[in-house]
Amino acid sequence: MRLTLHKKKIATLVFVLGMALCVWLLFFHTNDDSDAVLKLPYSTSWQNTYGLPDGSPEVMRLASYRMNLRQLVLNKEHFRGQSHLVVVVQVRGGPGSGSRLRLLAESLRAAGPGATSRLLLVLSIEKPCVEVYEAITSIDFCRVIPIFYPYSLSFYPNEFPGADPADCFRDLPKESAKLKGCNNAEFPDSYGHYREAAFTVDKHHWLWKLHYTWEKLQEVSGYSGYALFLDEGTYLLPDWLHMLRLMQKQCQEEGCHLLSLGGTTNSELSPNPPDVEVSTWVAPKHRSAIAMSRELYYKLMGCLAEFCTYDDYNWDWSLQHVSASCLAHPLRVLSTLLPRVLTLPAKEEDGVCGRTGPCESSEGASELLRVRVRELSGRLFPKTLAVTSRQQDVRNPPQRNNGGWGDIRDHVLCQSHARL
Repeated sequence: MRLTLHKKKIATLVFVLGMALCVWLLFFHTNDDSDAVLKLPYSTSWQNTYGLPDGSPEVMRLASYRMNLRQLVLNKEHFRGQSHLVVVVQVRGGPGSGSRLRLLAESLRAAGPGATSRLLLVLSIEKPCVEVYEAITSIDFCRVIPIFYPYSLSFYPNEFPGADPADCFRDLPKESAKLKGCNNAEFPDSYGHYREAAFTVDKHHWLWKLHYTWEKLQEVSGYSGYALFLDEGTYLLPDWLHMLRLMQKQCQEEGCHLLSLGGTTNSELSPNPPDVEVSTWVAPKHRSAIAMSRELYYKLMGCLAEFCTYDDYNWDWSLQHVSASCLAHPLRVLSTLLPRVLTLPAKEEDGVCGRTGPCESSEGASELLRVRVRELSGRLFPKTLAVTSRQQDVRNPPQRNNGGWGDIRDHVLCQSHARL
């Protein structure tokens, strides 16, 4: 009996010591840190404390976890006090990403030093690269927190959630997949196709950064305002922050859940800058620049299963499904009729910087955006808002799902983001 008790005590002691050693290695072993980050060919104050994950995928994963835990706040010594607004940008990384991020930063800066000094900019990065690093270090008008999406394809290139060589090919018939014995043979989408990692990552990343912003960021703890969620391929008009402030007041009167600076407009019409509308969530119309409160975030987490199992690889259509099927009331959106966010063209052959490829003509893209801003400059900064349309709250489910999200592994990973 005594011998058994001794064995249990020894086993417990070994377990505790082992865990302590793991924690020490994770947080305090500086030699490992230096091996896990990319050494850049120049010296900056940031590089001395923060770097890009580099090395094997396993090493990069560990480095990204460490950086996310540390939550380094750049420019903190210059901008103190409670944040008045949180802006979260989903940065894909890779070629051209740095140029797109510089353009977005330029548009954020246009709000003026009095506004941006209390701005917290969170950059959630998928693919680490030097040009994104350089773009981030050039931002000097607000506090910046770079974080890394820990399940990106860069960190899992040959295994789930990346593209596992043993996974089924997209167009492989299900019966052939079963005979072949590939990993996900039992889980094609609604259209008989198997998952493509490059398409699934966007929905995963969107939900992860939503959860990480509201639940994990120490700088956001206690923050009671709105968080504005953007994509790196966007450019804001100079009165974007002015409009957000007016819309927050109007939103309280209208009982809305979301603010949208985006929207689609008829090219033959030129909406008045003060005009806004109240409607239910429409995926492609409202997704470009949305602001939400912590209260809405908690409501969405209550519908996590609906979001994560809906067979659509797009987060915005999945959100529309949640709005129509799970929430007590459909998502009510206050949106600007004159969009305050411009989107970079999606194709390189358009002659300007593309969203997904190299940004060889970023100067051309910059000039086109600035021309549009100059065209609108005399019409911006309205003193008040005018609600020109109030639509009834109706369930507005997507007419059809887009598929690409039938794999049960995606369902499980998606729902696990809220437990991390």
